Amino acid sequence: MPKKRLTTNGNVFRRTDGRWQSVIWYFDEQGEKKRKVFSSKTKTEAQQKITNYIAQFNEEVRESDESQQTLKDSMIHWLQVFKFPSVEQTTYDRLECTTNHQIYPLIGEKIVGDITAADLKSVLNHWMEQGYAYTTVKKVHILLNEYFRYLTEESFIQKNPMQSVPMMKKSNFLAAQD
Repeated sequence: MPKKRLTTNGNVFRRTDGRWQSVIWYFDEQGEKKRKVFSSKTKTEAQQKITNYIAQFNEEVRESDESQQTLKDSMIHWLQVFKFPSVEQTTYDRLECTTNHQIYPLIGEKIVGDITAADLKSVLNHWMEQGYAYTTVKKVHILLNEYFRYLTEESFIQKNPMQSVPMMKKSNFLAAQD
């Protein structure tokens, strides 16, 4: 998935009619090359328009970057856009319940791109140590696995941290709870 990005820092030049023009080139979300043109009375004004546009452009890119959002915001979006249309209502309700009770309270405010395998393993360990059922912890594991696979496939993150977090065997899980 191409990311919106600038290709230049902008060019400022004087037109034949004496006015100043500033041009900036960028690639949009579809990977198409586009340009933004401003015209001004002075060179300073033309440069200021470019500076303001670059600042606004970078802010938009940063806000749209999934890896910079909190896990909760990103996961809510993923559930609504990708899971909701493809599962039964009861399944969706269960997924929402799992995220609200087992995931968000522990790591919901963490930034997606900063989450490590250790963070995810600690979530699973926490619920195991609290005496939750194997099936509950397994639901958390499956949900996190699907979510991080989506982030990796869409290139929002480079490496799937869940690849290093295997689900514990049921016999070991039960033994660890005793």
